[in-house]
Amino acid sequence: MNDLSILAAANELPQGLCLRTGERDYTFADVRELVMARLAHLDPLDRRPRCVAASASLESIIEIYALLELKTPIVLIHPALTQPERTALCERVDEMREPLPEDCAVVLFTSGTTGRPKAAMLSRSALIASAVSSADNIPLAPGDLWQLSISPARIGGFSILTRSLFARSAVGLPGKFTVDSFVRKLSEQRATLASIVPTMLAMVLEKYPEWRPPEHVRALLLGGSAMNRKLRERAARLGIPIVTTYGMTETASNVVTTRFADRFKPSEACGSANAGVRIRAVNGAIEVRTPSLMLGYWGAPAIDREDWFATGDMGWIDERGEVHILGRRSDLIVTGGENVYPAEVEQQIESIPGIRACRVIGMPDEVWGAVVTALLVPEAEPLPAAALKLAFSSMLARFKCPRRVAWVRELPVTEGGKPDRSPERLRGIELAVMHYTRPDEER
Repeated sequence: MNDLSILAAANELPQGLCLRTGERDYTFADVRELVMARLAHLDPLDRRPRCVAASASLESIIEIYALLELKTPIVLIHPALTQPERTALCERVDEMREPLPEDCAVVLFTSGTTGRPKAAMLSRSALIASAVSSADNIPLAPGDLWQLSISPARIGGFSILTRSLFARSAVGLPGKFTVDSFVRKLSEQRATLASIVPTMLAMVLEKYPEWRPPEHVRALLLGGSAMNRKLRERAARLGIPIVTTYGMTETASNVVTTRFADRFKPSEACGSANAGVRIRAVNGAIEVRTPSLMLGYWGAPAIDREDWFATGDMGWIDERGEVHILGRRSDLIVTGGENVYPAEVEQQIESIPGIRACRVIGMPDEVWGAVVTALLVPEAEPLPAAALKLAFSSMLARFKCPRRVAWVRELPVTEGGKPDRSPERLRGIELAVMHYTRPDEER
């Protein structure tokens, strides 16, 4: 079990379950035959990176396994992109004059929360290091099945494929996510693990308020964005085994996770550092050192993989070694000289009865620099302004209280599904002014 090779896996465990779709099961021997058929159409001497619009489909996974076998660099393209967007990314790849490092296995475009997506290069050794680190907390072995409910074009989904291949365990392909299909496929496919984002769990519990996964599900891994307090406490009350994660494309998936033994306990922390990972906070900025760190960004100056990597996130580490993330440095709102972390404010606001979800954005202002602005999704009807002001002022320092609010049907997200807090998202939205003191003191 020392490489990401489907042929080696088939030699070791030919009758072991490798993939489970809605139609049938595929053993490692079955998948080897499909991969060999694909390899017959690929040039083993062609080392040029190959773009793959990767979905959670049998065809995509066979393509990925075939390219891993050839050691041809894979450039993952999100299948939700339009054809012009895919073409633009592939043209960008073709125009890259700098060759990829010889040990580069995959290139993933970051989710672009700070501008144009960057092309992060990950080596096979980084992918394996991530798999080993993850398995130290959540052991993975033949007999396990990890449901692929998130896109393999993102590191969270792609790492499910590499972890499972490395461990010779199975991957379940449930098809396009809907609440009903997710709930049904967990049972039908006998999944032992699944990775989702908090929004997906919230959707499940909205439709099925007393839901909990079947007993064979050892844990649901939640990542991609913060899990609000209301959802954490509700999951704990229902007995849902939750492992929260923190990581990024640049670190080949998560570097911080909830301890497996604590999966039934609600916690405001993301978890503690995975095995082999070191993490620190320097003046509130989170930095990591990990063997799963990327080779660097394609077309950018090389990085020192032995040095500390600045994640771009702000947070702190408590006395138990647990990591608390406040949000992206780029999301920080400076209003009247005070620092406001949107994710922190969102967590508080989402605990208010009657508010389903919240997005906090800094609206540029000539006087204050930025004005704290909240987009709110109601659970039913919007709350009266007086009730909102009372709730905000009782739980937030005055400088953190939203001064502009709007009720919306859904919150803005980036192409990668992460919270979008760019001020451009406020265009065309009618904002109500919230007065807490005299109007001339408002920010």
